[in-house]
Amino acid sequence: MSDPFFAALDIGLVFGLALGLALWQLVALKRGIRRDREAAARAKAEAGDS
Repeated sequence: MSDPFFAALDIGLVFGLALGLALWQLVALKRGIRRDREAAARAKAEAGDS
């Protein structure tokens, strides 16, 4: 492999890893927010029933 090709491959792999981790964190954050909203709605409904 030539040096410029190897450098581009290395940078691409690091960038891909960083992008993958960022997307994973975004999905986890959205799941957490959705879970919190559902829990708040359940708590509000239970408080209203009592």
